[in-house]
Amino acid sequence: MMPIPAEVLLLVALVGLYLYDSARLLHANEGVLTASLAGRWSLHFGAQHFTLRGKEPFVPHPLLPHRPLFPFHWNQQLASGASGTAARWTPPPFGPYKVLAPLVWLMALALFGLIPLGLFSRFGNVAIAAGIVLFYAVALVALGFTWFRRHALALTSRQVGALAFESLTCPPFAINLARHISWHAQAQEELISAGRRLLRSDDWNSTLPIVLQRLDHAISWEAEGTARAQALAAYHAALNQELAACPPTK
Repeated sequence: MMPIPAEVLLLVALVGLYLYDSARLLHANEGVLTASLAGRWSLHFGAQHFTLRGKEPFVPHPLLPHRPLFPFHWNQQLASGASGTAARWTPPPFGPYKVLAPLVWLMALALFGLIPLGLFSRFGNVAIAAGIVLFYAVALVALGFTWFRRHALALTSRQVGALAFESLTCPPFAINLARHISWHAQAQEELISAGRRLLRSDDWNSTLPIVLQRLDHAISWEAEGTARAQALAAYHAALNQELAACPPTK
């Protein structure tokens, strides 16, 4: 059996570290709202039928590292209309994320474009050196911008310092810079309430069946007749009624 070339192992390590850093472990009552930079929101959950240490793995879209991710808790026993009285979460301004987006992609180009080009083509050390220089130059710009906009991004000086240390010592982690920043957001609103409010109506209508499926799974694990089982069933009925009232998507 031929040994795997060192160049292949290096590339696999870079991709593996990026995906490892992208992944999150969510509790059963957690979900994620993510937004395009144009402001279109979507709601996501972890892997329902596979858990690690009692939590559900969630891996965001690997080709969209520039999109911010915001974690929320959801109350499976909350009546559908009761969430209206809760405090509403105000999304952060997307201006800083729009500035970071091209910087994130330039760092990705350096790591996954120029360096592999140098490893597997005649451009060799020139392409590798160009990739390293480009990555660190852009990373320093991105981190400097993050520092100066830390108040708008709701980050402390210590959090920016931790991001800088991770990004500069493990380059694949830097590609998740926008995700790391947004993950620090302290969202107090209940997930389903926020999702119903932020998602476009057609997107929310297509997301409701996923929420109902998760409620079905939660109900199946509850003993019949318990207060929690009854609350889950009532919540399921309220959301099912909301789904039935949704106008058909054209």
